[in-house]
Amino acid sequence: MLRVITGVLGVFVAAGAGWAQVSREAVHTRAGGTEVICEMGTLPGFIQRDTLSPRAGVLWSYNDPVSIPQSVALSGLGLESWVGHWLNDKRMSHFETTGAGFPDFVYSLAAENPAGIGVSGAADGSLAAMISWPSGGPIVVRAFTPGAGNTPVWSYTFSSSLINAAPRAVDVNADGSRVAACAYDGTDTKLVLLDGTDGAELGSATIAGFCAAVELSDDGSRLVVTNGANALLYDTATMTQLFVLATSGSGGYHRISRDGSAIAAGGFNIRAAREIGGVWTVVYSGTGSSQWFGYGVALSGDGRTLFTVAHNYAQGYLPNEHRIVDLTTGSQVASWSYSGTGSLQNSVVGCQADDAGEVFACASWGDAGNTQPEVRIFDRNLNMIGSIDTPGSPFAIDMSRDGAYVLVGTKAVHANDFGNGGNTYAYENATPCQADINQDGVVDFFDVLAFLSLFTAQDPAADINNDGTHDFFDVLGFLNLFAAGCP
Repeated sequence: MLRVITGVLGVFVAAGAGWAQVSREAVHTRAGGTEVICEMGTLPGFIQRDTLSPRAGVLWSYNDPVSIPQSVALSGLGLESWVGHWLNDKRMSHFETTGAGFPDFVYSLAAENPAGIGVSGAADGSLAAMISWPSGGPIVVRAFTPGAGNTPVWSYTFSSSLINAAPRAVDVNADGSRVAACAYDGTDTKLVLLDGTDGAELGSATIAGFCAAVELSDDGSRLVVTNGANALLYDTATMTQLFVLATSGSGGYHRISRDGSAIAAGGFNIRAAREIGGVWTVVYSGTGSSQWFGYGVALSGDGRTLFTVAHNYAQGYLPNEHRIVDLTTGSQVASWSYSGTGSLQNSVVGCQADDAGEVFACASWGDAGNTQPEVRIFDRNLNMIGSIDTPGSPFAIDMSRDGAYVLVGTKAVHANDFGNGGNTYAYENATPCQADINQDGVVDFFDVLAFLSLFTAQDPAADINNDGTHDFFDVLGFLNLFAAGCP
């Protein structure tokens, strides 16, 4: 039968260590938005390393005795993990996601003692960028590659007048050819677009007010800037604004889809816009009583699906509401809520979506009663298909483009409590049999037909090798999967 299938496919293709300083956090929601207040104390330090977990589920956890993973990023189809460690022993670490759970190399920032660190990585694994901002400056963006290790391949230094940034103030596009970054002088923000090869400044813009985040489309042609309550969409060729999506309340961060066709903004409400026939159009506006959406916003890679999680600030930050919205129709696909118990704030910290809009991940601080896991992974119907029950509060989360891997950085204890150190978790989702395209539990000729249909439509599900193109190598990849069958 494989010979027949090969023939069919052939015809088809032919046609077409520091002091143990600790912290606790609290979320304050005001009329203008939300902010996180950090209090610090001192406790004795200790060294601990988690043992390896079995493959599937949590692949590994890395215990940091004094630092908190403030920023995390997955790149190289999720196989490269980058972590920015903050508060003490400030540094950036690189891990192999499917490795032993110990850093391959570390870049120390102890001499600079920055107020914060942010990391981002290219989808193809070619480049990662880190932004750091010591109190009083200078703010520096450094680029790294797995091959060069802890030696930056280039660095870019903002002018001395720029003194503040944020963990999400740096981003790298899919192939590492472009890096975007933001820095603030107390009045205005400078937005820069840098060449991923050498760090040369390709363009810049001045934006009134503080910008908390920047995110690039895959091809680097567009970016969205979080400017308080406004999501500012830029054309990177001219560094001019194309569109502004306004929401109510500042303090969150806004998103752009990987194909650049959609943007979303969250605050006291949640809004999304898509480019339809060359015109940017608001396709969804959502609200909720006493809900804050600012940290829980994610878009699928194709810009067709919105995933959002809100916490309720009027009820002790305990309820979390999850929504999935089809942005082609503006209709809600699914929703799910739960409410924690106790006095600890269950504040949402981040959401991610895969390219196809089929796998979604979110993280919140957790409640005293441990009602639900802090990290939750869902399918499109909001069935929970995976989770990480962390002893401390997550501060950062990322997910690979195919939804296979999740990377999480947490404090060692709840954010509202004083505690020591933090943990990084690498998680692998249980994935369905790839050869069973129609998911009927059997690998047969109908899966071939399903693959051909997806391939003809240039659907991301038919990009078997995840290189962004649909070609003969995807056909060969499917044939290999088909021949191997499924357990």
